Amino acid sequence: MRQTPCHSQQSRSSSTRINTCALVLLSALSPGLAAQSLLPSWVFEPGVRLDLFYDDNVRLSEVDPQSSFGGFAELYAVMSRSTEVSDLRFRGVIDTSYYTDVSELNTTDGAIDASYIYRMERTTLGLVSRLAYDSTLTSEEETTGIVQINKRRTSFDISPSVDYAISERATAGLDFTFQDVSYEDASDILLSDYQYMQVGLNGEYGLTERVTLLARLLYDRFDSEQIVDQSDAYGGEAGLRYELSDRMTLTAVAGARAVDQTSDVGGQSVDTSSSGPMFNVSLRRDYGPGEIDITFERSLLPSGRGTLLDTTRAGIGLSFPVTERAVARLDMVGVRNRNPGDETNFNDRDFFLVTPGLRWLLSESTWLDVSYRYRYQDREIAEGNAQSNAVYIGFVHDWAAK
Repeated sequence: MRQTPCHSQQSRSSSTRINTCALVLLSALSPGLAAQSLLPSWVFEPGVRLDLFYDDNVRLSEVDPQSSFGGFAELYAVMSRSTEVSDLRFRGVIDTSYYTDVSELNTTDGAIDASYIYRMERTTLGLVSRLAYDSTLTSEEETTGIVQINKRRTSFDISPSVDYAISERATAGLDFTFQDVSYEDASDILLSDYQYMQVGLNGEYGLTERVTLLARLLYDRFDSEQIVDQSDAYGGEAGLRYELSDRMTLTAVAGARAVDQTSDVGGQSVDTSSSGPMFNVSLRRDYGPGEIDITFERSLLPSGRGTLLDTTRAGIGLSFPVTERAVARLDMVGVRNRNPGDETNFNDRDFFLVTPGLRWLLSESTWLDVSYRYRYQDREIAEGNAQSNAVYIGFVHDWAAK
């Protein structure tokens, strides 16, 4: 799904989920409809976003960049229900992009997100899932960088988890993630369908009221189809979470991973092994009308290039009021992708995105956005780099923003 500047974005599904999404979209189209008339104990929170933009390199291409004016429209809604022991939430979104000068990039995307938490005396059960139908124009931005062609992508993610309180200070948890991704004409666009699985064993121990020790063991399995590749990854990390104040939290963990990879090279099976570090450092600060969110991490991520990517990522998100009605925002992302081994190929790339902007509040639920977006991409084995400059003017009405 497209990540719209200066606006935070929040399954092979069953027929029940599809029917639920229909109710969500119905509510979005008719916000005045009372929630009690549909489902007595559910809450509906729809929203809409409209953008006009100009981008001087819509394909983020190193050669012959194309510019275009365009428009972006998004309709979304959240349906949620909470009790003393559980929380259930669905989010449905449909968005469409229109390019006046590059019509082959016009696209309509959609997604359904679902999350569920059930709390017992010592045990907490969780489930998060997502079904998305989107485009390579946006889905590949931080992984493969192949955003030059509009091809459809279908992805399904599901992540169940269980946490058990061993004592007042100690907690153990187990989580599982499965992801299935498929592309339209995958082999023609240098991408490959894949399945990814991760199992994690977690532990927490409260050392003091403010300091919590953290530990995690991981196993990843990656299987690619068009580009024949299978990878097994093992890793472990440890660290701490430190509440510097009631509104500021620092989390830092570090460890190592090892990868065993089997690839098909010229009809022959080739086995390789590699190892490397993993870490995650984050600082979050909430100061009432604004916030600071800083992350720096290194991990293995699945990709449509038929392999796990050794990814180092840094992100900064800032928002702060400049007047009673104006809020300044800044989002920055830097990504370095490499193969888990030492070889250099098309997967090795650097990507950078920065989006400063200003939000003007018309009311608690309505605002105008003006923002600028800069993108940069550089591949190790390609000459030159790609840069894109874009300007956005947007209108948002979110019934949940109160």
